[in-house]
Amino acid sequence: MEAFKEIKESLKKKGGNEKTFQMTLSEHEFIMTWTLNKLCNYRCDYCFLTDEFLSNEHPETGKYSHEYIADCFDRSAKNWLIILSGGEPFLYPDFVGLAETLTKNHHIVINSNLSMKSAFDFAERVNPEKVIFLNASMHMTELVKRKDGVGKYVEKFLYLQDKGFNIYLTYVAYPTLLNQIEKDVSFFKQQGIKKISVKYFHGMFDSKPYPLSYSMEEKEMISRNALNPVEADEYQEKPFFYGRQCAAGQKFFAMDMAGNLKRCTTLQKQYGNFFTGKFKFDKSLKPCPVPECLCAYEGFLLTNNKSSSAFSLWKEKQWEHYYAKKSE
Repeated sequence: MEAFKEIKESLKKKGGNEKTFQMTLSEHEFIMTWTLNKLCNYRCDYCFLTDEFLSNEHPETGKYSHEYIADCFDRSAKNWLIILSGGEPFLYPDFVGLAETLTKNHHIVINSNLSMKSAFDFAERVNPEKVIFLNASMHMTELVKRKDGVGKYVEKFLYLQDKGFNIYLTYVAYPTLLNQIEKDVSFFKQQGIKKISVKYFHGMFDSKPYPLSYSMEEKEMISRNALNPVEADEYQEKPFFYGRQCAAGQKFFAMDMAGNLKRCTTLQKQYGNFFTGKFKFDKSLKPCPVPECLCAYEGFLLTNNKSSSAFSLWKEKQWEHYYAKKSE
């Protein structure tokens, strides 16, 4: 499929305005996407997490010292790219210290709303060369609720940008914001922000499914204001990876606050606990056993165009069914 090849190659570009999540596995041998906390100080209308989830911190968050966590990655003798998400990561206990410790031997990616003052401390203490990128989600509906919310967001963004961090502003094209997006994008560019990407909203609004319900004009506007137009066009719908060979479980894992490992953010198949040292990795690529991938970034990065055997696919579907039932 030519579109698949095009986006995979396009998203692997680095430098300029294309240092994105899609780093090649040869550069970062292993990838961990770690949901390190639950707490978040924002309540965005389009967030898929509940208010109850975001209001109560997980009891395992902050249980281990920064040094112990870093040692868990170091002991594996692997080159890790660690994707730090929440919640809001900067609400993790001494998050700056954690990032500083992890980046001694590994690289990180951060997904943050950039609301915390500790972002300034982060800029001073963490080596920007060890941060592949910082996704600074800009939530306009939340910023306008706060005194000078937009101004404070811009201040921290520019500080990090000037310090050499590969940081970009992401803007979710929520239906209520469609009429102001281009005006907002223009404003942020005038403030000096270099990298801005408008993203599709995935979900229901006014009983309509999105991104399916965007008009052609709205889709063109989103693509026009995306950091990578190819990415924007491909992610209009949930990509299909069912049956394809995938490196998730072999070179990629999703980890929760307690250190429990899953094959990816979509699947339930478990691989043990990273922090206790009792875990396993697959020795070969395994097929994707589900028709819908919840994170297209993972799917495009980790899968190839090769189909697996019917038996291998059946086996992975059985594992997924087993762990799904176990988690109920």
